[in-house]
Amino acid sequence: MSVFAKFLLVATSLSPVLGAAAIRQATQGIPWTSWIWWLIVGVTLILLCKGLLAYAERNVQTCEFHIVEFERKDQEVLTFLFIYLLPFVRSDDLAFFNDWITSVYVLLIIIACIVYSGAFHFNPVMQLWGYRFFSVRDESGVANLLISKKDLRRPRININAVMLAPKVYLQIGESDA
Repeated sequence: MSVFAKFLLVATSLSPVLGAAAIRQATQGIPWTSWIWWLIVGVTLILLCKGLLAYAERNVQTCEFHIVEFERKDQEVLTFLFIYLLPFVRSDDLAFFNDWITSVYVLLIIIACIVYSGAFHFNPVMQLWGYRFFSVRDESGVANLLISKKDLRRPRININAVMLAPKVYLQIGESDA
């Protein structure tokens, strides 16, 4: 699951960009047959990510994860919105999204760079669903990313989680975090 999960987490974070491109093209009078595909791909990515998280919660083997220390990382969503969506506000030319082959290539390069760097903690779509992102250290001092609907309030706790990818965990079940 790890390669697919990483790819999907990052690709889903870019779905607002695809939606912005579709809306921008629609408002510029470009025929719907040109921009509808960006919207369809964005919505499909969102649904696939939601399905992946639901599948992982029900079917992936649970492990106990001991959190020694943590830091909330989801505040970086504002940086994401600024960097990725600002060009759509300022640009009169959307040639990038008019050539779908170039667009797909550039988006795949962005996804590959984010997957390689491990920067999964800025997914605005998952934040809309109530997920929070934490950098957590386990008892061996290794830093991991924890995705949780719970707000961590204190360190030195055990939680139940599933591993989505190496160093990427999804908290499941109830926990007094």
